[in-house]
Amino acid sequence: MKPTFHAAPVNGPFEDPCIFIRILREARALLFDLGYIGRLSASSVLKVSDVFITHTHIDHFFGFDMLLRNSLRREAPLRIFGPEHIIRCVEGKLNGYIWNLIRDYPLRIEVFEVRGDTLHHASFHAGNSFRRVDNGAAAFSGTLLEDPLFTIKATTLTHDIPVMAYSLEEELHININKAKLQERRLPVGPWLADFKRALREGAPGDRVFDTGAGRHALDELRDIAMVTRGQKVSYVTDVSPTEENIARAVSFVRGADLLFCEAYFMERDRDRACERHHLTAALAGRIARAAAVGSLEVMHISPKYRDEVEPLYREAMDAFRGVSSGS
Repeated sequence: MKPTFHAAPVNGPFEDPCIFIRILREARALLFDLGYIGRLSASSVLKVSDVFITHTHIDHFFGFDMLLRNSLRREAPLRIFGPEHIIRCVEGKLNGYIWNLIRDYPLRIEVFEVRGDTLHHASFHAGNSFRRVDNGAAAFSGTLLEDPLFTIKATTLTHDIPVMAYSLEEELHININKAKLQERRLPVGPWLADFKRALREGAPGDRVFDTGAGRHALDELRDIAMVTRGQKVSYVTDVSPTEENIARAVSFVRGADLLFCEAYFMERDRDRACERHHLTAALAGRIARAAAVGSLEVMHISPKYRDEVEPLYREAMDAFRGVSSGS
């Protein structure tokens, strides 16, 4: 079955962290972190509707200016989510420019900041020269965004500062059985997207769809759909190697089909990992194994391992598979 989400790093493992997630069959994409994004085409950048920042160290937020430059004429709002201080950081970036000639531009940036159990919202609109407008706060219990196609959840970990970990979760995965379509002489067309949306939303069985080959009720069409458990993609990076962080990360990413996790140091450099507040490759593998994830992709590796990256990958994968270091 074809997945709904195609997730891949924008950069190499020694470069800025940034995961681009394309939502298949939708002109839409998501970004986890905002490091260097120069490898993305302008059309890919314009598909980004939501950005999820772990924290605003330069290697995770450097790409904001390029995203902004490519988005000034976009009609749809651009949403940015992040930890405490993300609103101030976006405001600081915008205040670095003069905006006297963009008041007829359509761009609206909506920023959402997690502070403990509250979610604060501020707006920056081109029509207002990107002056900050605070919109108050709402209760936050772990869910950042609920969309008809997916849910984004977040939890706060530590990196000597608060950092966010994120999970993209699809409640149901729906594929269309093309053999059934042909058997029933139903054409492929836009109606199928409406049909799948109705299934996700639990629409009544008598809802009617104009298929291009007649009008059919939802209940008549159920046999063309294959409904399975949805995908889960999780992202964890820049995390202090404490037992509390590890336990929280394991609980949060449990059951993910794909986990992107930093492996900044090797286990032999655990003291350095503690000093710099990063995970080791072995800890990344340990988290993935304990959480029973389907696949682990390690990323955000210290450049000091450029000449021995294979042993680092092996350390992570051995821990993930439960292979002892002496094997």
